[in-house]
Amino acid sequence: MKLFRIIFSAMLCFATSLAIAQTQIPNAKADFITLDPYGNIYAVKETLLSKYSPQGNFLFSYSNHTLGVISSIDVFNPMKIMLFYRDAGTLVFLNEQLSIINDPISLFDVGYFTISLASYSAANQIHLYDNTNKYLHILDFNFKEIATTPIALNSFNPLKMIELEEKGLAFHDPKSGIYLFDAFGTFDKHIPIITNDFPVNVTSELIYSIDTNSINFYNYRTMQSETRNLPFENIVQLLYFRNHKIILQQDGTIWIY
Repeated sequence: MKLFRIIFSAMLCFATSLAIAQTQIPNAKADFITLDPYGNIYAVKETLLSKYSPQGNFLFSYSNHTLGVISSIDVFNPMKIMLFYRDAGTLVFLNEQLSIINDPISLFDVGYFTISLASYSAANQIHLYDNTNKYLHILDFNFKEIATTPIALNSFNPLKMIELEEKGLAFHDPKSGIYLFDAFGTFDKHIPIITNDFPVNVTSELIYSIDTNSINFYNYRTMQSETRNLPFENIVQLLYFRNHKIILQQDGTIWIY
């Protein structure tokens, strides 16, 4: 509830803040973005990962053209960043300077042939979701399997797996909503919010997504919802860090407000 109030208060002064400070990150282009706990910005553009400071200053980059397009990135631990290459069936771990920690891990070589989603938690656990066989695999950093859970849910075809702050998981299926799981991979709750194809953010309390020129909030603990218009268009992602908003537009440009 506290987080819900904070974000709503931030949105009340959103239009004012736009007029006060608008910073476009120079030369930055992205398909999607994410933030680590310190507010550093990670921009993924096909095979290229770029890291920027909270002020938008370029820091480091990483690319591996042999592995193809980066499917997802997890930065809960900025000193142990995980990249997932779905088509190559590969995980790569990077340090805070975006240098490789160890050799790329082939999921095919260790027996996981149909992994569609992967994520890395703050508790150093790797989550792999197999949408073909409907299994959620939980592994430690040394790739020892901790648990395998069958997902027996109807019409469950998630496009995104999101690590939550409170040792849980959220799955986003644009056609059927958000599905919450606990840290052991046990299904907890289905929230039937039908969204568009834009990225959806889920926290330990909130679901928020962009819809054309508005942002929709839903607190799934209190079941309160709110929709607010945005004073500009063509936004595909909006992330929060303290009193700043980081915005990704359809053309790939990144703004800090």
